[in-house]
Amino acid sequence: MTVPSPPLTTAPPAWKVLNEGAGTEPLVLAVDFAVTGRPESTFADLGRLLTPGTPLWESRQPDPASARTFDGEDFAAHWARGVRETGRPVRAVLGYCVGGLYAARLAELLTDGQDDAPAVVLLDPEPPHAAGMAADFRAAVARLASVLSPEESALAGQAADDAVRQHADVRGLGAALTDVFASITDAAFARAGLPAELGDELSGAYEAFVAYIAAAGAFDPARLWTGATALTTPSADPHARYAGRVLPVDTRHEDILRSPATAEALAGVLAGQRERVRS
Repeated sequence: MTVPSPPLTTAPPAWKVLNEGAGTEPLVLAVDFAVTGRPESTFADLGRLLTPGTPLWESRQPDPASARTFDGEDFAAHWARGVRETGRPVRAVLGYCVGGLYAARLAELLTDGQDDAPAVVLLDPEPPHAAGMAADFRAAVARLASVLSPEESALAGQAADDAVRQHADVRGLGAALTDVFASITDAAFARAGLPAELGDELSGAYEAFVAYIAAAGAFDPARLWTGATALTTPSADPHARYAGRVLPVDTRHEDILRSPATAEALAGVLAGQRERVRS
């Protein structure tokens, strides 16, 4: 008699286990660019609010060398391969902000390998755009305030404005902002006598984030989100309207992944997916 293999709860390198859950339960996947110490809520926060037994895995970024060359399809395929290697079925794919584009495409890729399509749940989804990328750049520069002079911070902001005017596409804008960030980081760390390796690490992290954001511009939310459910706060991006169903969540954008209201709405979507599969 063949003894079945135990369920695989250890994630492949492309994924991080947030909740192990019950080994018999289909996976819930979450796509986000997770960084330590960010002020906005994370899927780790949401995982603590989910029903016990729900296995929740979060995407990991590819290695920096790959991320520099990846387009949107490459990112989605990278994460899909990792899931397929486990043989685990997927109940739902969640996506936060720009991650909503990757989540919807990932669900499409995974549908071919299982009987039922995963549910797609978007949390304050938005496509990449110049204003958001410039705001993210300014936030990254603000975190360097201790090593930048006021003049350097102002010049960095001006360089970001110039890059927005000069680049109509998000990939070109992302490359320009990455160059500006690296140059100001190198100069500031050298002047402050700080290790160059630390500055390189910060620049590399910013470059990886920009690559993730810009590559999502390859996807069309009007096509990808028609079958999705969007959980939206009052400040959600207008593109959330492309979702097949929109459920308002009464919380701030930065708190959407740690709000009990979000967890309750998500539980309803997952329960509906389970009933649909059973029927």
